[in-house]
Amino acid sequence: MIWGTLAVVLTAAAYLTGAGLAQRWLVPSLALPSATQVPTQVAAAWLTPGDSMEGALGAEAEDEWQFRGRAGQSVTLEMWFHPGSGSSVEAELTVHLIAPDGTVLASEVGSAFLPPYLLVPHLPTTGLYRVQVSPASGAPGRYSLALTLSDASAPVTPGTTPQPTGAAAPSTRIAAAQGKFQWPSMRREISGWTFHDPGNPGHIGLDIAARMWDPIVAVADGVVVFAAWGGGYGNLVIVEHDDDWLSYYAHLDEIAVEVGQEVRQEELLGAAGTTGYSTGPHLHFELRYQGRPVDPHVYLP
Repeated sequence: MIWGTLAVVLTAAAYLTGAGLAQRWLVPSLALPSATQVPTQVAAAWLTPGDSMEGALGAEAEDEWQFRGRAGQSVTLEMWFHPGSGSSVEAELTVHLIAPDGTVLASEVGSAFLPPYLLVPHLPTTGLYRVQVSPASGAPGRYSLALTLSDASAPVTPGTTPQPTGAAAPSTRIAAAQGKFQWPSMRREISGWTFHDPGNPGHIGLDIAARMWDPIVAVADGVVVFAAWGGGYGNLVIVEHDDDWLSYYAHLDEIAVEVGQEVRQEELLGAAGTTGYSTGPHLHFELRYQGRPVDPHVYLP
């Protein structure tokens, strides 16, 4: 009888001990959340009016930015891409401007050829606005985003006042580039859209009239950093100049230079054509300062 009772007690103790260990070892592992249960959220970064901010998108990532706006302010969101950083120049992204109450105020899909350009004339309320940037196709790669508010004294982060310092003031840039550039073509007529044309605000260059095989030349001394098919740009040449300047020559029928080649002002780069997203022979020409597109009309003689 004694041995039988002892056997029962030992069996019960072993069971309880095992159950305790099971609770200690198994329950936490079952309670661990999976990746789908707890999605990772990246904190939104602040946008400062006048500063160009940089981000990078893969094929599935999403970036979120934020700024403080006041009722009645006008907002402009300008974007541009950094060639060679994405899966292709035809990769696209989508930009949403979202009000404090969650309402989508503006939305646009863009690519390196036609970057998103959002304009909201009047913000509906004072508060925290969000800018969501997500890939629409491919991996867009590195991009820059610039915010402009109609009233630069509006607060951007709590307790601060924005001081636009991201790029040199227009007058400073003009003075620095005075006499630096020449026209890239013998023709100076505009055959299509201009910079931020009212009919296409996202257009970031000049469409200069040209006939097939017109010579296209470098606007200043520099080094060729891109000379190949550029998606919507067609055959594209990009020249890097001193002082953080880049010039773009698109829709070429033929390319006459190679990457790494040094070119002099007015040296032949290629022949005008109608390759890529083009409705007829012309030269799509861009100037970029510190990566940001600027109006070529301001800098050409």
